[in-house]
Amino acid sequence: MRAHVTVLALHKGGAEAHEYEDAAWVGSRGVPSVQGGSAVIGTGRSMMPPPGPTCRRGGVGRVSSVRAAVSDGASDSLLARRWAELLVRQAGGAPNGMLRTAAGFADVLGRAADRWPDLMKRYENARELRGRPLAWYERPGFERGAHATLLVAHFAAHRWAPARGTWSAAALGDTCLFHVRGDQLRLAFPVDKADDFGNHPALAASLGQDRAAVESHARVVGGSWVVGDRFYLATDAMAAWFLRRREEGGRPWHALRVLDSASPRDFAAWAERRRASGELRNDDVTLIRIEPR
Repeated sequence: MRAHVTVLALHKGGAEAHEYEDAAWVGSRGVPSVQGGSAVIGTGRSMMPPPGPTCRRGGVGRVSSVRAAVSDGASDSLLARRWAELLVRQAGGAPNGMLRTAAGFADVLGRAADRWPDLMKRYENARELRGRPLAWYERPGFERGAHATLLVAHFAAHRWAPARGTWSAAALGDTCLFHVRGDQLRLAFPVDKADDFGNHPALAASLGQDRAAVESHARVVGGSWVVGDRFYLATDAMAAWFLRRREEGGRPWHALRVLDSASPRDFAAWAERRRASGELRNDDVTLIRIEPR
């Protein structure tokens, strides 16, 4: 399998880059053959974008699979980005079978939650060592834990036909995957209407996670890919923009082509123009494009 990968990340307008609360992870397995000299990922390795604006891109070849995960940390959570980062790393390293059922996906989220107390203890200790212990007004949020959405997608090469393969995805909340073939949108998952984005998506909790509730709200899907297909993984603001444009008769994947070679400054300007016009909600934006080649 060969693929081209683009990762775009941008914080809210009016906020600082370090306030970006999304997280993205991309990794591959197999024998890498870097295309174009600017690899995003290599075999057995992964990358996560730094606080935006960020544009990372490159090609990978002769790999058996590519996996990508995107999480949107809830802004009302303390340390939302740390939880989002933990979720995408956990999903990125999970066995394939755990991502094919709602029950397996719930186990992935549960394992991330199991790691949260140790992470919080290290964070609290680090604050104390820097002479900045948790303030009294931070303590309630710290004890409530953090919340975030999560979507993970896995792309595998066909054993005998290099120009095709299979893919699967699991999601909790309103971070979305779009599958485009030719000039047609084949699938929007798990949200397929712009008006279905609300203020209360299903979220993974770092503390007090209800496994049964997670399993009931998790969604899984799968399909096949051929060379030239494009997959977009997007957090809610970008996903809602994508679906709105499609519902108005547009082809948002055409508008996104300009970002295939955009610089971080270009990407920030593209987003700010759409925020100013009301097309794009002012929120953190994360977009991964994966194109099998």
